[in-house]
Formats: sequence, C-alpha cells, structure tokens
Amino acid sequence: MSKGKAVPVDVYNKDGDLTHIEFSDGSGDFILKADWDPRDEQTSENRVQFRKWAYRLLEQMEYEVKK
Repeated sequence: MSKGKAVPVDVYNKDGDLTHIEFSDGSGDFILKADWDPRDEQTSENRVQFRKWAYRLLEQMEYEVKK
C-alpha cells in the first residue's frame, strides 16, 4: 500500500553542483533529504544514477515518486 506521492526537488549550490534532493509529500510536508556524496564527480551520468538511487529509496519506503 502506497503512502502517497513523493515530490523530489533537486538542490544545487552556487557553482551548479547538485548537493541533495529533498522529497516532500503532496501537502508539502518533508519526507527525506538524500545527500550527494561530495567525493563523487559531478557528471551527468552520476546525477542520473544518484536520482535513480534516491527514487528507489523512496519507492522502498512505499512512496510513489512524482517524476
């Protein structure tokens, strides 16, 4: 049974690097913050893989990620 939708928001620093993804529910209440590992290179492919990982984490928590 789904807990509802999780809305992801990518957060970037002033240099344009992805720092984390914040997830909230449909009401705007905070669910989870997935932090980027600063040791990982900021490439397009790494960002795609990070998003997949973060979305899968929320799905394992029984949320439907709004993509």
